[in-house]
Amino acid sequence: MKKIMSKIATLAAIFMLGSFAFAEGYISANDLQKGNVTDVLKCEDDFTIIATPEKNVEITSQSQDCPCEANGEVFTQRIKIGGAGKVDYRSISFPAKAGQKVTVAAKSSSKTEARVVNLLDAEGAVIASGEAGAYPEAITVSELTIPADGTYYITSKKSTIYVYLIEVK
Repeated sequence: MKKIMSKIATLAAIFMLGSFAFAEGYISANDLQKGNVTDVLKCEDDFTIIATPEKNVEITSQSQDCPCEANGEVFTQRIKIGGAGKVDYRSISFPAKAGQKVTVAAKSSSKTEARVVNLLDAEGAVIASGEAGAYPEAITVSELTIPADGTYYITSKKSTIYVYLIEVK
């Protein structure tokens, strides 16, 4: 009986320590394969790009006519979220812990209009918002705070935005 209880305690400790480690991560458009995403695409660090055939997401080359640097990284690719998104399409999901900061580097596809980057909770409620500055201006970097442990989603409030990186710390 002592051996069983000891094994249970060890497994519980591993599980608890492992759950603290899962919530830091990073996704960069530069690390993704170019193409059209029409389903769920699992990426490193528990990031997932969520799309449907009707409401797709594209990984495309960054055009050379604009500043494409943020947080010390030069971007040659971008994640194109082609319109408003929800938790089940045109979004990028990731796990996070309460109090963590989410850094989002993004840009609007519009040459005249900055757009809104939304952070959604698992139910689809807007938790926080950042900005995607007008194209071809410099990439806009927003820092958003996670209110509680869970799964979160980055998407566009309306119209196309380009996401270059998302970092959770």
